[in-house]
Amino acid sequence: MKQEKERILKLVEEGKLTAQEALTLIEKLDNEYKEKEEQITALSTNIIDSAGEAESGAKDTQKPSLGAKLFDWIDSAVKKVKEADLDLNFGHAYDVQHIFQFKDSEFSGIDMQIANGSVNIVPWADEDIRAECQAKVYRADSQEAARTAFLQHIECEVKGNKFFVRTEKKTMKTNVTLYVPQKEYDKIRVKLFNGPIRGEHLHVKEFSAKTTNGVLSFSHLTAEKASAETANGQIKLAGHKCGTIEAETINGLIDLRGESESIDVQSFNGNITLTVTAPHCRSIYTKTTTGNVELALPDDIAVKAELKSNLGSLTHELIDAEILKEKNDTIQKELMLASNQGHDQHISIFSESLTGGIKLKHTQR
Repeated sequence: MKQEKERILKLVEEGKLTAQEALTLIEKLDNEYKEKEEQITALSTNIIDSAGEAESGAKDTQKPSLGAKLFDWIDSAVKKVKEADLDLNFGHAYDVQHIFQFKDSEFSGIDMQIANGSVNIVPWADEDIRAECQAKVYRADSQEAARTAFLQHIECEVKGNKFFVRTEKKTMKTNVTLYVPQKEYDKIRVKLFNGPIRGEHLHVKEFSAKTTNGVLSFSHLTAEKASAETANGQIKLAGHKCGTIEAETINGLIDLRGESESIDVQSFNGNITLTVTAPHCRSIYTKTTTGNVELALPDDIAVKAELKSNLGSLTHELIDAEILKEKNDTIQKELMLASNQGHDQHISIFSESLTGGIKLKHTQR
């Protein structure tokens, strides 16, 4: 029992499981263990009465130990959790592949809403828009019925100045790779109930990505306003150039590396790592309950920062720093500082963590 729990905790440390997933597995592990104990207790009399016979046949009929069975169960459960199939336990599924392609379509917005699956948005040099769908259709009687159900329950069309992809069918898992013309869009909105959202080299005025369970990951996003929200999953932006960024997750890491003017990020259970690569950022607000915060700033920007934590440490490696206020009580810590005040560019920072530490440093060039 102890070994199985240690293995689950190791998977959390390696990033293969979230804390919530680990708690679910441990709870199921406890239930499984109790059931096995009850079975062993019920059979104990018979085992004692036939001890000699059991011992003589042990070498030939040795069964896997409870620990071995549970290790196999953990591996299976982890696979199901990470593939998000726990919510799609509908039995056999038929694979359906379909491509939607639209030529010479004028649109400035993209709106995607999918119950279960994944989305990956990729700009390309072509003027066509192409949606490559790979779906698993559950509760279908045949391959043909699965294809018919897929086409009946998915909307993929250009309407007005927007391109839509929508399916609210929860017995379908729809993975969509969307290829769009390489241009600036007015608005891109992607919403999933269960699954990851990814994109690269998107250029848009207003960007919004939201999922209940899944990773949000974008590289080289250019946007005036960007919003990312997930209840259970990581949020990662790399090489971005954004005006304002808002990111929120209940359980997961937030990692932003790029340029922005204003950043507001919150995670209930997860670390926050921000790397600001340009000096025109004006404000940063971060808040987490159980995670650590690490902020890396350019060395050619004037900084005013307020850091708070109940149990974690507050540290900085900023040059020319002046401590304005410092409080280091056992259950309440606070640090206010200013640095590099000779520079024209200024940034205001507020960072808070209930149990984690907060660190300020300069971006490595």
